[in-house]
Amino acid sequence: MEEKEDFGYVEYIPVKRRRLMESQKFQKGKSSTIEYEFERSKLTESNPSLLFKVSQLKRKFSEINPTEQFIQQEKELIEHLSDKKTLVSVSELAKGITYTEPLVTGWKPPLPIRKMSSRKCDSIRKQWNIVVDGDEVPQPIKNFEDMRFPEPVLKKLREKGILKPTPIQVQGLPVILSGRDMIGISFTGSGKTLVFVLPLIMMALQEEMMMPIGNGEGQFGLVICPSRELAKQTYEVVEQFLMPLKENGYPELRPLLCIGGVDIRSQLEVVKKGVHIVVATPGRLKDLLSKKMMNLDNCRYVTLDEADRLVDLGFEDDIRVIFSHFKAQRQSLLFSATMPTKIQNLATSALVKPVMVNVGRAGAANLDVIQEVEYVKQEA
Repeated sequence: MEEKEDFGYVEYIPVKRRRLMESQKFQKGKSSTIEYEFERSKLTESNPSLLFKVSQLKRKFSEINPTEQFIQQEKELIEHLSDKKTLVSVSELAKGITYTEPLVTGWKPPLPIRKMSSRKCDSIRKQWNIVVDGDEVPQPIKNFEDMRFPEPVLKKLREKGILKPTPIQVQGLPVILSGRDMIGISFTGSGKTLVFVLPLIMMALQEEMMMPIGNGEGQFGLVICPSRELAKQTYEVVEQFLMPLKENGYPELRPLLCIGGVDIRSQLEVVKKGVHIVVATPGRLKDLLSKKMMNLDNCRYVTLDEADRLVDLGFEDDIRVIFSHFKAQRQSLLFSATMPTKIQNLATSALVKPVMVNVGRAGAANLDVIQEVEYVKQEA
């Protein structure tokens, strides 16, 4: 019998057997895919690609609701703000200059206070509800005499009815007089202005006695305020303590109120004589510095009063421009009744070994302050 030729003959396979073969083939392919994915995941974990990172981020954000996404974006914005280092000049950033030690001043408290134990210091702070944070915090001082202010200053304090320092002054004044950078948080009306004004006057007095200032030379100290009203108020406090010093034979210290809405020529006349202390709003000060009508070459002391409002009102860029004019290290102070986290991050990233002094609940008003409101008609 002749053998039949095979012309593309396909053997018939029953349906049941075909399904079994397909399932076995599928299971085999699935197991090999799992092994491949496992090997790939091990590889990407050790050395993840950018595509893998993006896919992971997309997967992560798809699981987060819009509210959580907004909070995450706000945190990233705060971190971005803290990295900007507003209180560092552009030249310092460009040259990579960082200061590790605070400025040295000629001030020292009396020996009994220097020998005060840490336990005693803590008990004083607890008594006055003072919370401090920082390394090697100076001892608190409970009276103005031990702070070694000149007699005319002490006399003026007594005339104003200020016989004892307030809690923020008890700890804040020794910190600033010793040359440390500081973040001061205290309720409104607690005497924050004197905390930075009195050391500013003492520092300017010391510099003037060592090397008298010449015509056209810039200031030793600078106070930046968010509003003209606050700047005027601070300037008046400075003047009140400079007059008795001059009357008692101390060198003359010239202050300058540098704000908008005032004729710039009158301000330049003071600058030409040589100015020691400047109280300014950011806008006008930036204009004078940009036009080279003033410089910060000799400035060694800067205070941001109401620091949170300066940022909230949009003065952050102006402050950055102002700080780009500094030529050397300075003592930086931030004061406010409220101090949000982003401002604390901003300060701690740029200040040198800062001391944070917190008195009372941040943002609270002083109960001793009486606020009087009078309603008038629109035409009045």
